[in-house]
Amino acid sequence: MSERFKKIPTSQQESILQAALYEFAEKGYLRASTNAIVQTADIPKGTLFYFFSSKKDLFLYVLDTAVTEYVAFVEKEKENVPEELFERLLHRQQIKLRFAAVYPLQFRFFSKVFLDIPEEIKEELNNRFQQYSEASAEDLTQGVDTTHLREDVDIQAAIRMIHFLLEGILAHYTPRLKSTTPENLDTLIREISIECQGHFSMIQKGIYR
Repeated sequence: MSERFKKIPTSQQESILQAALYEFAEKGYLRASTNAIVQTADIPKGTLFYFFSSKKDLFLYVLDTAVTEYVAFVEKEKENVPEELFERLLHRQQIKLRFAAVYPLQFRFFSKVFLDIPEEIKEELNNRFQQYSEASAEDLTQGVDTTHLREDVDIQAAIRMIHFLLEGILAHYTPRLKSTTPENLDTLIREISIECQGHFSMIQKGIYR
């Protein structure tokens, strides 16, 4: 992080980061405008580049900040993590759903991040994605009960398959997550969880003994 950026008041940091987050979430990396960011943050353009050397530098910082927020959110929700594989995956999906509802802008930003990655930031994003994937996979498999799995099933491959399914379900419900009220969030999460469990029951027949 820019040492200069750390020295300004927290409120000003938040204003700049929120403006950048919104612009990148709405338009993606290539179409995002630093002019729009400084206008929203109400700062001179020179000030933005005093803190961040380039649009790329700013984007990667916004990404790292959003990931840190997501990891912190997950950590708060990790009590009593189930040992059974499908219950654990459902538990993680429910955390992601709550994050999407509580932090819709960050969630929308994540949805844009790895779509049509431009060459300018491809290497950095792929490196980060690899790190995130490895950390997530380790977290999902640590302490998981594998006694129900058939001996010929690769647990990592099974998790990847289920992960793709869950991402599709999440994308389907994203519009409703964006518009749901705090009062209706638990009801919506239950509805999505029931659908996930229905798909899980079919997959279990293929990979469980």
